[in-house]
Amino acid sequence: MGVRLKVIAVVFALSSALFALDLFTLPAVTPELKKEAGEFFQNECKGCHRWARKFAAPPMKENVQQYVERPEEMVQYLMHPTPRHPDVWPAMEITPLTENQAKMMTAWLMYLLKNEDDPTRPK
Repeated sequence: MGVRLKVIAVVFALSSALFALDLFTLPAVTPELKKEAGEFFQNECKGCHRWARKFAAPPMKENVQQYVERPEEMVQYLMHPTPRHPDVWPAMEITPLTENQAKMMTAWLMYLLKNEDDPTRPK
């Protein structure tokens, strides 16, 4: 195999590998994201969820802790909410979030787990 053909084969293999990777990233938690996510929580989540106590739904902190090692699964859940414990809690009555909304909320909620004294954390 000629050098040129080898280079083409290596470039093709590397580019194929890069496209095959699922590059999951969450947005940076900026003051703007905190504000937007906090408002979203107040309008869409707080009716049922409290941060650390049971209310009309499980505590949000417990929900988020389940996804610490798999935040991409939290994003998928928010985009396609399905009842997890219908015998204990009613199904979430929300419009599925867009991917951007789900990533924003996941980033903010994960941030709050590590920064519970942050003033944007819901009560």
